[in-house]
Amino acid sequence: MTAMGRAKMTDPAPMDFGFANDFQLTPEAMATLLPFTFHFWTKGQPEIVSFGELEQARVVHGAYATLFYYQSGLRSGYYRIEKGQHINADESDQTSPFPSLFILIDGAMDCRIGGRAMSLEGKQTVLVPAGVTHEFWNPHDTPAEFILNMFGEGA
Repeated sequence: MTAMGRAKMTDPAPMDFGFANDFQLTPEAMATLLPFTFHFWTKGQPEIVSFGELEQARVVHGAYATLFYYQSGLRSGYYRIEKGQHINADESDQTSPFPSLFILIDGAMDCRIGGRAMSLEGKQTVLVPAGVTHEFWNPHDTPAEFILNMFGEGA
């Protein structure tokens, strides 16, 4: 599913799907489509997704990402920011209509949330409320790794 990851629906992705010209992508259709695309690639139970290696990721929003799971009301994944990478550098990507929980599991990164600059270190969590600007970058020699959970209406 990571092959379908993108910052904006108009971004190209290695794997994609299309719709007939008169098809309207309603919230109900999206609620059916997202779980189908994830479960289609999963063989058996439990569903296991490998992450942490760059071969399992691709650049989305400016850093390496591996998607875990998308369904209506929940989007989750793993990010790895190498030195010099910048998530949401494009101002148009800096807000989401739903809350986002960033769980830094290793390394350190700098960020700006709601206009406030700060640094985060491993084993810290930051909640970004819906509609609040946020961007993350890594000026350090070691990668920063975090789990991202986006949730609520619109996720």
